[in-house]
Amino acid sequence: MRTALFATAIALFATPALAQFPPPGVYACTVADGAPLGELTLFVAGDYSFKDTNGVSASGQVASAGTDVNPLSGPLRQMQLTGVFGTDDAGKTVFKFTGPAGQGVTCS
Repeated sequence: MRTALFATAIALFATPALAQFPPPGVYACTVADGAPLGELTLFVAGDYSFKDTNGVSASGQVASAGTDVNPLSGPLRQMQLTGVFGTDDAGKTVFKFTGPAGQGVTCS
């Protein structure tokens, strides 16, 4: 009985952390100085499309653990970006990515 209660307690505490995933939507991406980088379209289950400022689109997939976002494939992976996301009380989501040289990319 204690084992079942313990397992249930762990599942209840772990579920919110595992269930959080970036909300689907279209996000405009800029570099640190505010210059446009492209448009990120996030679909359910971690699939995404990224269209650069020249209109070239490519797709990929991201993994999410809590608020961390790690590109598994596609253009975000090629740019070596990793990041986090947050959603405010009004439902607005912002992604903050960092590249290998510390350059920042924001998508909102």
